[in-house]
Amino acid sequence: MIPLLLTASSFLNFVFYIYAIGFVIALGLEQIIKFKPLSVDTSMNERNNFIVQTNRKYLWRQTWVVNINWFVCNLGLYFISRNLQAPVDTFWNGALS
Repeated sequence: MIPLLLTASSFLNFVFYIYAIGFVIALGLEQIIKFKPLSVDTSMNERNNFIVQTNRKYLWRQTWVVNINWFVCNLGLYFISRNLQAPVDTFWNGALS
């Protein structure tokens, strides 16, 4: 169970950074499109703005979902590893002599 939770936590940590960077890029694109439209046609600008806003909202939600799952994984690791017995070191107790 511990290797599964460690793997899941590492994967969620990796995915979080991808979504967070994507969110920052989408936020920057939204500001660029809002202040400097890409075309003269207003319907095309509204469409582009809608696409960027939808993308930003999706990435924001996914970042939170991944972050909450990562937190739950780490809580699981904490509660599982809290009850583990410390390994007994028999090497220095003279077990080889």
